[in-house]
Amino acid sequence: MEDFYKFKKKFVLLIAGVALAILLLLLILGLYQPAQGLILGTAVAVLAFWVHGNVLSRAFSMSTKRAKFYVFFNFLVRYLLYFLILLTALQYSEGHFLGAAGGLVIPRLVILVFYTFRAADLAAAFRSNPTSNE
Repeated sequence: MEDFYKFKKKFVLLIAGVALAILLLLLILGLYQPAQGLILGTAVAVLAFWVHGNVLSRAFSMSTKRAKFYVFFNFLVRYLLYFLILLTALQYSEGHFLGAAGGLVIPRLVILVFYTFRAADLAAAFRSNPTSNE
């Protein structure tokens, strides 16, 4: 379980780093409203990821039926929170909405880029046979 907490912390820091790089780019380009939305979206996405990790950790100690309900209920709450954040951002401006939507997508992009491709590289490394002398 300690490895999970280390991974969670590393992942959150990676998300924050990617979001900070995008935020600096938006500020350099003078896109202040999307930058504000990005801050909001990223903060909510990181919080939701952190809570989701805690939910899954707690679900392992529950009975199967209770764990299913607990995870599903928290899934609904998380997506209701996403909806409310996007609705709030849309009330301010399109820029806030696009930035907030981008911020909510950042964790998924980080998973795709840093972990999916890395997993393929690791699998390819294990498939090659370094002991053969061909």
